[in-house]
Order: sequence, then C-alpha cells, then structure tokens
Amino acid sequence: MNEKELYERQYGEKKISSVNSFPLLRMVLKRFDLHREDLAISLLDGGEKMLDVGCGNGSLVFKARGKFKEVFGIDISPSRIEEAKINAVRQFRNLDGMSFSSCNINEKIDFPDNMFDAATSIAVIEHVFDPYFVIGEIRRVLRPGGIFIGEVPNIAYIRQRIHLLCGKLPVTSSPYNWKEIGWDGGHLHYFTKKTFCRLIEESGFRILEVSGSGLLAQFRNFYPSLLTGDICVKAQKC
Repeated sequence: MNEKELYERQYGEKKISSVNSFPLLRMVLKRFDLHREDLAISLLDGGEKMLDVGCGNGSLVFKARGKFKEVFGIDISPSRIEEAKINAVRQFRNLDGMSFSSCNINEKIDFPDNMFDAATSIAVIEHVFDPYFVIGEIRRVLRPGGIFIGEVPNIAYIRQRIHLLCGKLPVTSSPYNWKEIGWDGGHLHYFTKKTFCRLIEESGFRILEVSGSGLLAQFRNFYPSLLTGDICVKAQKC
C-alpha cells in the first residue's frame, strides 16, 4: 500500500472518525473553542494568491476566500478533492476564485516558484515522509517574504506527558480502527514546540508567532508548549 491508497481508504471509504475531547464542555463553552482552521485564518494577512496544502474537503479554502483573490487547495486524496469541489458548488454555486487539484506533496508541489503570497498546512506535516522536503517545497512556491502557517499535534501537551508517565502511548489522531486507517491515523512524526520551530527555521523561514487552538485557547496560549494540544506557527520566508 502506498500513501495515496492509505488516505483514500481513510476518506474515500469514509473509515476515519474524528473525536473531540470533552464534547459536553465544548458544547457549553462553544464560543471559547478556537478551531485550528479559524486560528490559521486569523494569522493570515491576505493578498493575491494562497495555497492550502492538504486541503481535505476545502473548508479552510472557503474561509480564506475573503482574504485572497485566488485560493488553491491540493490534497493527495482524489476523493477529498472531489468532495471539496462539490462543497464549493453547494456553498458558492461555482468555483470562482478557487482551484482544487490532487497532488502528492511527498514528490513535488505542482506549482511554479514564487507563486503564492501565503501557504497553509494544517494537520499535514506529521503525515509526510520527509518534513524538510515538504516544507522546502512550500517555501519554493512562496514569494519572497511570503507567509507560511503550519500546524501539527503537540506531543508535549500536558495530557500526552501524563499518558507517557503512566506508560500509555499518546494518541495524536483518531484512537479507533488503526488497522484500517494506519497506525495512529498515519502519523509518522511527532513534534514539540521547539522541534517544530526548529524544522521551520532550518527550512528557510523566520518564526513570527507560535500559538495553539482548542478550548479556552486564549488562556492556554500563554504557554502553548505545555497547555495546547497542537502547535501552530506563523513564519515568513527568508
């Protein structure tokens, strides 16, 4: 099985299930629950063209549409790309200002150098074979001074530390049916705030801001390396 077949199994066959922690508390405190996509959107300044790497069903592309004249989404799963196109037509009646295409970023991002003002990659880098190569590709397609928003699960989150202390394996994806959807949902790498920032800096970016999403994120972000379940970095191409 290759990586494309794995994610087609997850999404094309709809075998992956998303799980929210503390569902009842999130329902009560919904207004204080910051979704990772909304965090990414808040960090984007806007511009001419944006690329969402690993766009899934297109939800982040739709949210970014008001900040950019053209928004592009790529994903390894053809089923997800078709879903994104269908969702776009349902919400906006057409694909004006949006473009979706299938792309295996482990091999290459199929766009020319210096094309985009901004790029996002939400819950993707932990899946790829070579994070340095992929972030290098993202840097290549960004114009000089372009902005990159990257987000990954935080293995140093306090809950994960407690799991390790108790001899349990921290789970950073769906906790169910791993035999069908890949070990830990296909996550290949694990990051802390320090290691994720190091990866991005060594790939030719300057870190501008580090934060995390989730319930009561505005309070937990005073110490994201310990208190948030993910790490979201805003960086600028050097």
